[in-house]
Amino acid sequence: MRYPSHRVNALPLAERPVRFSVACNFDPELIEQVKAYPVYEVFGKLTTDYFGGGRPSFYLPSVDRKQLTRTVQRAHREGIEFNYLLNSSSMNNVEFTTQGQRELRKLLDWLSDIEVDTITVSNLFFLRLIKQRYPHFGVRVSSHRETDNARKARFWEDNGADCIVISETTIHREFEVLAAMREAVKVDLSLIVNNWCRQDCAIASNHAVLLSNASRNDKQHLPLDYCSVYCNAYRLEEPVNYVRANWIRPEDLERYVRLGYTNFKIVERNTPTDLLALRVRAYHQRRYDGNLLDLVQNYAYPKSSMKTQQDKDSFSLKRMARYFLKPSQVNLLRFSQVVEMGRSLSMLYPRTGDNPVYIDNRALDGFLDRFEELGCEALDCETCRYCHRFAEEAVTIDPTWRQEMTAIFDQVLHDLHDGSLWERYTRTLKRVLLGHGFGAQERARQVPRWPGAGGEAVPRLEKREARGRPVATAVTACSGCRPAGARSVGNDGPAPETLCQS
Repeated sequence: MRYPSHRVNALPLAERPVRFSVACNFDPELIEQVKAYPVYEVFGKLTTDYFGGGRPSFYLPSVDRKQLTRTVQRAHREGIEFNYLLNSSSMNNVEFTTQGQRELRKLLDWLSDIEVDTITVSNLFFLRLIKQRYPHFGVRVSSHRETDNARKARFWEDNGADCIVISETTIHREFEVLAAMREAVKVDLSLIVNNWCRQDCAIASNHAVLLSNASRNDKQHLPLDYCSVYCNAYRLEEPVNYVRANWIRPEDLERYVRLGYTNFKIVERNTPTDLLALRVRAYHQRRYDGNLLDLVQNYAYPKSSMKTQQDKDSFSLKRMARYFLKPSQVNLLRFSQVVEMGRSLSMLYPRTGDNPVYIDNRALDGFLDRFEELGCEALDCETCRYCHRFAEEAVTIDPTWRQEMTAIFDQVLHDLHDGSLWERYTRTLKRVLLGHGFGAQERARQVPRWPGAGGEAVPRLEKREARGRPVATAVTACSGCRPAGARSVGNDGPAPETLCQS
């Protein structure tokens, strides 16, 4: 049976069933592919609305009100709920204006009319307002509120939340804290299982605000996701960050069930249907033999999985022009380098070959054992280096691709940091006509440096110390970690629909 949060909260912890909340990409086939599994809800929103949400519009499928209404109806026919995301972290205070209140009422009235079940919010004001004016809605607190201890959990329960999504960047491996939170409150607690943000990310709150501003329908500016650009460069500088992330492997789900956690959230909303269904099956089966990035990466989706027109439109030139062709806001001559980065990273374009990064999921067996005895809050990673050792055994990065991408990231971040991305067009043209290209940094790309030397993402990496001693930095990732013949899902690799079948 599928239990909504307000019904689950009445059950003792031991009687609560394991169930999944799944990202909605608005492909009609999605409900068909996941309905046989314990999926109790799908979550999503309009591509843009007055208040915005937790993902930028350019990143999401194009969805209008008719399409969302049909999806709610389709889900309900299969006994699956719909959760609408009203989880913007920044709305420029419009929520406290007469116009903002009018727009909120219109939106909530419409969501009520089409029988949406739950609303996810990212602020206290929306929680209290909805509970008072629209008590028939279940209300969930977004992970962007970074609930990571018992005191915060109690706060949201005391204010009427039906469910709290735990912080996606901090405490998935702090089992003592998770146990205390589960003991402190009766409301449903949800864990995102396949987020791959860096653990204890120092810029998570800033990122949430950036994403929110890129999802509102009121005067959107250039949706450059600086935090994502930086963090992807950071991973290449230090591959340990592929392992030192807050994902939960399918094999380890049972550890959290034993703590009393039974609500698991599977992201992302831009994921093609076959891959979303694969993720559901993998977590239901509690095992995945392959590249962990198949389950957790939020881009680099294989071209072979782009089967619907909606998938193809998501990577079209028309869509890119709509969101990024803003000549008055950015120097488009320099912005071409950002587009090249998106192509090489398979972020603005689908992946055409194999994934250049491979995380052998089997090499991570036993990785979580140590965390049940000792967390990370009181440790310095550079002194501990537990995750480093697993990364050396599990993570393979194509060395040529890594060298090329590191140089591209250095160029893009340099242009962002020194302001070149916004210089006058006349200055850029003059430099090109004189044969100087885009400057010294562009010429430096002709001889790309090797990762580990301390680039634009981590400029002081070589100078890092732990206990007064230099910290050794691996120049290359493991070249022999990938099992023979192993390939990522899609394209020339295994088809998603063939994996994790009962």
